[in-house]
Amino acid sequence: MNTVMKLLISIVICLISGFNPANAQNPERGDTRIVIISDMNESYGSTHYDVFVDTTLAWIERWQPDAILSAGDYIAGQSLALDEEDIHAMWDAFEKIIAAPIRTMNIPFGVTMGNHDASRSGTFDHEREIAKNYWLQNPRLLDMMDGENYPFNYSFTVNDLFVMSWDASYSVISDLDKKWVTDQLASDEARNASYRILMGHLPFYAVAEGRNREGEILRNANELFAMVRDAGLDIYISGHHHAYYPAKKDGVLLLSAGAIGSGPRPLLNSDLSARRTVTLIDFFKNSEGFVITTFDLENNLEEINPDELPVIIEGVNGTLNRYGLSE
Repeated sequence: MNTVMKLLISIVICLISGFNPANAQNPERGDTRIVIISDMNESYGSTHYDVFVDTTLAWIERWQPDAILSAGDYIAGQSLALDEEDIHAMWDAFEKIIAAPIRTMNIPFGVTMGNHDASRSGTFDHEREIAKNYWLQNPRLLDMMDGENYPFNYSFTVNDLFVMSWDASYSVISDLDKKWVTDQLASDEARNASYRILMGHLPFYAVAEGRNREGEILRNANELFAMVRDAGLDIYISGHHHAYYPAKKDGVLLLSAGAIGSGPRPLLNSDLSARRTVTLIDFFKNSEGFVITTFDLENNLEEINPDELPVIIEGVNGTLNRYGLSE
């Protein structure tokens, strides 16, 4: 089934339920538009994807963003019960169901490696090698700045945005990676950009139930965060916690992307149900600002009201305030 047919089916479902997608699912477009997705895999070894992934791709084709940024977990690896044939089969399925359709849309696809793709823990180096070879053998459609260590640490531009990905597939960020990020942020291209964005699978701070513990967040988060903040970072996009939450800390947007695949998780300090989400960010040059719009994939792509999200999230390693509040 092609993406146009999927989009039509999604619209029909919305109309049957009394929801008019034309009224809500196409916000005012900025000068630059990015779509943020994350965590699309299913159970270990799975070579299929949920219908919500199909729906997301269909709407991405309608929105026609300038880029898709994804915070990791494309396949369901990180299991010693899987052999290399299993890993290759999952990447083949990802290529057929997700990556190839995105290339057909001619939309740049910025990725960062997740723990289920290429964990740098030391136990799954064979998975890292397969993941590396997969990404290197396929077209990137990215305006690369530094691609020497693609797909683990690399940078590119999207119009006047400077985007980086570091290898946060594990809780420890190496000293080499720290230096690489600060060097990138010190470059003329980064300094001249309207916004400097970093992608990494694990977040600095916990936001979701079941992930509020060491190992599910970056180690020495306060030190790491201060480093990138002081170097000029504007936005950090993460996945792994399977819960959407936009936080602001010391002027930096910390955006936790919700899952579009299995296992959505409820937020800490909240009675809200777990939900799958997809996020748009529209950047406007004249106002020197951006607008975040996030949709609930399980509720007819209804726009999420940020006021319903927790004002504060208190996790195991720190407190976050919701984006949009006075700091």
